[in-house]
Amino acid sequence: MATCIHCQASSQFLTYDALGLCHHCSPQHAPVIAEAIQGVSVSAAARTKARTAAAQLEALQSSFEHCSTLERYAGLRIDGAEPVRLRSELEAIRTETVEQAIRDHWLEARERARDATTPKAMAAPYGKAISKLQDLAGLLDDASAIDHAVIVLRAEKDALVFEDLFRQAQLAEQQGRKSKARDLYVEAVFLLRKDGTPDADQVEKIALAEKQIERLGGRPA
Repeated sequence: MATCIHCQASSQFLTYDALGLCHHCSPQHAPVIAEAIQGVSVSAAARTKARTAAAQLEALQSSFEHCSTLERYAGLRIDGAEPVRLRSELEAIRTETVEQAIRDHWLEARERARDATTPKAMAAPYGKAISKLQDLAGLLDDASAIDHAVIVLRAEKDALVFEDLFRQAQLAEQQGRKSKARDLYVEAVFLLRKDGTPDADQVEKIALAEKQIERLGGRPA
């Protein structure tokens, strides 16, 4: 015997519509379900047309909201709107969207940093990528993937800038400019001390630069 997907009533004296709603619930709840199904479809179309990860995630948010509406009706079974399957599909799309955004911003930062000629210019594309990813985090219930990506990007940025400063310092030494070399080593240590990467993860780099500073006469007074 059929059971109403809203009130759970089951009786031979009730009639049920195509959605599984009894004739008491159908007038009020059938339009709600229809609107949610339509909303999922509209959101999917918007996501397809979206040109940015932020726009795609905003469209996904709308889809999740409509899916939550459908989930209130246990036993709802219609093509393309089964809530459990729909939520699983949306979560997979969201994960793929976030992962693709991380890859895109990371690769762009790397390419732009490769062409940079100063530490500041080298760090800038990473800062931009981090900022864009953090903006996306506000559109997610679980931003752990973004948080991890930001940590990795910061560490990569700091390592690249440190290595560039260290090479410049070594070159200055080779040219006999010991004071300039010492200043660059000091700048390299200062960079590592103030960056977002824990000092415990950069002990070897800090020790290496500090050793060069001491070798060249210590820090300037």
